[in-house]
Order: sequence, then C-alpha cells, then structure tokens
Amino acid sequence: MPLSPVSPKDLHDYCAEWSDPLGQFADNESKIAYVRQRLPALLENQLLITALLNDIKQNYGGAERRRHMLFDNEWRLHMDAKRRFSVRMYLYRPGEVTFVHDHSSWGVIGCASGEMEIVKYRREDDGQKNGYAHLEETERITCTPGRTDTTLPLDEGIHRVGNPTDQMIVVINVYGTPLRRLYINRFDIENNRVTKIFPPRLKRKMPA
Repeated sequence: MPLSPVSPKDLHDYCAEWSDPLGQFADNESKIAYVRQRLPALLENQLLITALLNDIKQNYGGAERRRHMLFDNEWRLHMDAKRRFSVRMYLYRPGEVTFVHDHSSWGVIGCASGEMEIVKYRREDDGQKNGYAHLEETERITCTPGRTDTTLPLDEGIHRVGNPTDQMIVVINVYGTPLRRLYINRFDIENNRVTKIFPPRLKRKMPA
C-alpha cells in the first residue's frame, strides 16, 4: 500500500531525487556523504514526519507489517526500484535500546525527533572462533533532530542505538544495497558471544 501523499514534499519526492545520483557513485564513502547532505532536509520536514506517523498508525501498525523486519520497532518506508537504497523508520519508546549488532550495508542514521544515542564498538578478536566475539566500546554519540551518523558493513559498523529520554523518539535511516549475507550478528558483550539473526521470512523457511 503506498504512503499517503504529503504536501509540499513527500517521501517519494526525496527518494526520486536520490536514486540516480547514488547510482553514479562507486564507493560507500561517496554514497554516505551524499545521503548525509540530503537526509537532514527530510528529517526536519515535520509535516512529512507527522504524515508518516499517521500512516503507520492507520495502515502499518499491526504485527503483519512488522513480521518481515529484524527489529520490532522497524517499518520499511521505501525501497528504491533499482535496489540502490531503502528508507526505514524506527520508533523508540522511552529507554528502549537495540541489542548490539552489525550491518550488511552502509547506512546513514538520522534523528527526526527527540534525542538518540549511538554507542559504537570495535571487534578485538579475529572472528575465527565460532560463537565468540570480544568488543570494546569506542564512541558514544548523541543525535538531536536533523543530525545524522553513519554505519558501515560487517565489523566496521558494530553499534547499538537507543532512546535515553522519557519521550518517544523517531529515527529515519537510509541503507544501501546489502551484501550477499542473509543475517546480521547479535553481540552479547558481557559474555563475549555472537549469534546470527535471520529475518523472520528466512527463519520460517529454514526448517524446510
């Protein structure tokens, strides 16, 4: 179901502008730089953010919509027709945080409302021991509305994202074309463990 039209500029207007330029860049750094220049305009468009929230409430709020996503608070808003990028919204309740995880693509993380905290980690082991990972925290970043941060694929993008406030926050992320890996890694930093997390649609097929 398409998102409801929004005036004066809706989500599809932004995404249509981004597609061809992103297709011209060969490296992740250039793609990230391009999105970081343009995503703040979307994040600061409060008319659009309100319309997207209303649309989720009316059309996408049920479990059926979320069952294909890795995170319960995740909604896919747009998938580029040429698979160059996707746009996703995350709604964080007060105090809610993700588990520590990596990514299969580059990404630009944007705060649309409230205050978002990002904690980044460096993997210290060589990844050769099955189920084992030792991480060290490297950085904590606070993003306010209109501000962005970035992530990279695999070990270069290990982080957790959360809401340190007592109000719900809205986060909108742009992700590039994923690597040919069907899972992300979930890290247990207290016990130095790592497990693979598959999308729900793949988990249902795996027993077959």
